[in-house]
Amino acid sequence: MQRGLSLGQRAAAWLDLPPETLMNVARVEVVGHLQVRVANHGGVSRFGPRLVVVRLPASAGTVAIEGSHLVIGWISRDELVVTGQIRHLRFDDGERC
Repeated sequence: MQRGLSLGQRAAAWLDLPPETLMNVARVEVVGHLQVRVANHGGVSRFGPRLVVVRLPASAGTVAIEGSHLVIGWISRDELVVTGQIRHLRFDDGERC
């Protein structure tokens, strides 16, 4: 096992599972500039054609997807897919200075 990894990361590697399944974190995948997939999300907090804000699990904050012609192409309890012209992704950890 690799040193410096958390117990959850080591367990996921040993069991050959994706880390988000054991560690309660989101998995964000970007497909070119056309699609963003968020697995293990916490719901949508804001939606519009230029901005979609998705809550991350365990009070980890949010991810803001910015662009144009944004549409939620798929949403389930486990996964969310946003399509359109993706310009920026911004992660906010929920803490304010």
